[in-house]
Amino acid sequence: MPKEEPSLTPKTGFIVPKMLPLSAADQTVLAQLYLPLTGPLAYSLYAALQGLQRDSGPRETHATLLSSLNVDLPTVLTARQKLEATGLLRTYRQTDPSGEWLLYHLQAPMTAAQFLADDLLSVLLLDAVGESRFKQLAAMFTPATPDLSHATEVTANLLSVFHIDSEKVTHTPTVVQAVRQQVPATSATSVPSLATADFDWQVLGQILEQNYVNLDQVQASRQLIVTESRVYGISEVEMGKLISEVASLTTGKFDPQQLKLVIAKRYQRPSTPVSAAPTSAAAPAQSTSAAKDKLTAAEQQLVTIAQNTTPYDFIEALKKEKHGFVTSGENRLVHDLVGRGVLSNAVINLLIYYLLQNRELTTINKNLLETIANDWQQHQITTPEAALAYLRQRQQPKPARSRRNSRPTRKEVVPDWAKKSAASGAGAPASASSASMTTAEREKLAARIAKLSTNADKEG
Repeated sequence: MPKEEPSLTPKTGFIVPKMLPLSAADQTVLAQLYLPLTGPLAYSLYAALQGLQRDSGPRETHATLLSSLNVDLPTVLTARQKLEATGLLRTYRQTDPSGEWLLYHLQAPMTAAQFLADDLLSVLLLDAVGESRFKQLAAMFTPATPDLSHATEVTANLLSVFHIDSEKVTHTPTVVQAVRQQVPATSATSVPSLATADFDWQVLGQILEQNYVNLDQVQASRQLIVTESRVYGISEVEMGKLISEVASLTTGKFDPQQLKLVIAKRYQRPSTPVSAAPTSAAAPAQSTSAAKDKLTAAEQQLVTIAQNTTPYDFIEALKKEKHGFVTSGENRLVHDLVGRGVLSNAVINLLIYYLLQNRELTTINKNLLETIANDWQQHQITTPEAALAYLRQRQQPKPARSRRNSRPTRKEVVPDWAKKSAASGAGAPASASSASMTTAEREKLAARIAKLSTNADKEG
C-alpha cells in the first residue's frame, strides 16, 4: 500500500476543474472495464470528485472526501493512485501564499475499443476477471455487423436535406469562430467525426493513431481531407498513408499545404498536349423533342458514369477526348467547387460535361462555371438526374423568331462507354473511398468519351 504523502492532511485544499460531461457509453466503460481494476472505492472517489467540480470559488479540503467516503486519508490516497495509474486522473501540486494545495484533473475514460487494444490494461483486466468474463466483456462492446451484401444504401446526406449558404461555408461567420475558440479541442485519443456518410473517419483515425499522428490537427483539417478525397477518389487507407508521410516523427503534426502538394504530385499525372490537330466542327444539332417526364435509358447510363467517376478523372477524360489537357486553373476551379460542399461529385461531373461537351468550350471559364453552379444550387439541383432534366428543360425549342438568331443547341448524346459501363456497374454507389483510376482506366475512359463526339456528329 502506498505511503501517505508527508504534506497531505485532511486540511489540504484541492480544486477539481470542470470536464466535459461523460456520456452513457463512458459510464458503461467505467463500470464494466475500469471498476474491476480500480475497485469500488476508487470508483466512488472518481464520482465524488465529479460532484466537486468548480469553475471558481473556495477550495475544498480533503476532509470533505474523508467524510463522504467514510474512510481515512491513506485509503483515499490509495484509491487516488489507482485512478492515476489507469489514466482517469492527473494530479498536480501547487503552492501559493495560502499554502500548498492539489489540482485534480479528471480524465474521460478510453473507449472500449481503445481500452481492449491497450496491452497493459487488457492484460490487467484479464487477470482481474478471468478468461470467461473477459470474453463476455469483449462481446458486450463488439457491435453487431449487419449483412449489407444485398442492400443499397439510401441514406440522405447533410447537403441533400439542408440548405447551407456557400458563402458562409467558405467564410465562416464570426460568431461560429468565436464559439469554436471557447469550446475545448477534441481529445487526441478520439477519432475525428464529420457529417458525411462518404468517408470512414474511424478507419482513418485508427490508421493515423497507429502512426502517432496528431488527431487534433486531423479534426481541424477535416474539410481539406474530405475535399481532396472527393476530388481525386482517395480512399481512407491511402489518405492515412499520405498524411503519415508528411507528419512529423517528433510532434505528429503535419503541414496542410504540404499535404496538398504531395496529393497533387501523386494524383495529378501531367498530360502533355498533343500537337494541334484539325478538329471538325460539330454539325448543328436539331432541337430536342419536348421534355419527358422521366430520363431516358441512355441518360440514366450517363448518370451511372457520373456517379462512379471522380471529378478530376472525369474532366481529364473529357480533355483527352479533345486532345487537350487539364490546366492548373481548371484543376483549381474543380477543387474549389468540390470544397464548397454544395454540389455532389455526380452533379459536378454533369456540369463539367455540359461546359466542355455541350457548350464546346476549350477551357472552363471561372465566371461561367460559378454562374451555372449558383443557378443549379438555387434550383436545388442535388442529383445528376435532376441536372439532366433541368438541362433538357432549358434546351427546349424557342419561338421561331428568336431561334433564327440563336446558336443551335447541341443535342444531348450519351456515349457508348456510358452504356457499357452502366451495364457492368449498375447499382454500384459512388463513394469517395473508391480508389483513384489507373492510367489504363483513364486511357480507356478517354477512348470511350472520344466516341461521344463521333456519335454527336452523326446524329446531328
